[in-house]
Amino acid sequence: MQRTAPAAVDNLRNLDVLRAYAVLVVAGSHLCRFCGFAPRYAVFVANLGVGGVLVFFVHTALVLLLSMQRMKPNHLALSFYIRRAFRIYPLCWVAIVLVLATGLTDVDHQKILQMGWRGAVAGSLLLQNVFRYPNIEMPLWSLPWEVQMYLFLPACFLILVRYRRKSAPFAMWACATLLAIACTSLSIPRAFHASIFPPLFIGGMVAYRLLPGAPVKLPSYLWPFAIPALMVARCSLLHEVLIDTPRNATVNAITCLVLGLAIPLFEDVRPGWLGSLAHRIAKYSYGIYLLHVPCLALVFFHLPALGLPLKIGVFLVLTGVASVLTYHLVENPLIRLGRSIARKVESSPTAP
Repeated sequence: MQRTAPAAVDNLRNLDVLRAYAVLVVAGSHLCRFCGFAPRYAVFVANLGVGGVLVFFVHTALVLLLSMQRMKPNHLALSFYIRRAFRIYPLCWVAIVLVLATGLTDVDHQKILQMGWRGAVAGSLLLQNVFRYPNIEMPLWSLPWEVQMYLFLPACFLILVRYRRKSAPFAMWACATLLAIACTSLSIPRAFHASIFPPLFIGGMVAYRLLPGAPVKLPSYLWPFAIPALMVARCSLLHEVLIDTPRNATVNAITCLVLGLAIPLFEDVRPGWLGSLAHRIAKYSYGIYLLHVPCLALVFFHLPALGLPLKIGVFLVLTGVASVLTYHLVENPLIRLGRSIARKVESSPTAP
């Protein structure tokens, strides 16, 4: 199949801002819960945190499609799976081992004891949503859905390459959203409520299709305000934290579509402190996402003598140090190893 040359992408700093926002709002929502801030707004704050995960879904789908566009066509799917396995699993395993060894988690310890070794294995493989085991720490809930999205993304990429009409991802989103609404509205087994997730990732496919030659470019200084404005609007339309109700599935699908539409419309954030800070946070975002809960548990459960401002300060320092160390000692070396293996696979001859 003939593939086009990679399209120029000039809003990489915007994507850094997007990823930085996502991880900060997730960590911030958990910090508010540990601190006991504004309990009357607990649902709103929790929904903001879930909104950060939705931003991750859109961002990840877009970035991975752009990455596949740069990859060699030989053994595309296998190369992609190798890269993603070395990207997502090593640091996840570090976080799981840390939690199991120390008990530093936001999940009830009795649940972890009850799930036993089978639950620990399912969690390590990021299959806990399939086998119905609890998460070892709550941020892990989103990773199985992301891994399962990886399985289909190469096929989606090839569909987008073959069907170049801009309407293609919109048609995919419409069909997926209608299915999600139907599955959450009708009296069918709860397992089928997993249909709420595909529309969330398809928002990234919409952005991918619209990025080349987007006609409108809004000022870059509006981008850092557009993201939280969209998330606040989303939260105001939700009635509860559950994401698999018909109303919330619809709102979340529309939110991810709007975000996918918005990404190509903004000029890239100009070089400066904002872009540099966002790039640094985005670089360490996976470690922040996985390790901020153990840091919260350590500070708030085991350092009771500290005042609240000092607890917050210690939490921020611990999370920053842990995410930087694990990036350089675990995450980045394994990413580079996975990339090296994938390139060898790409260079191997195809079957006749």
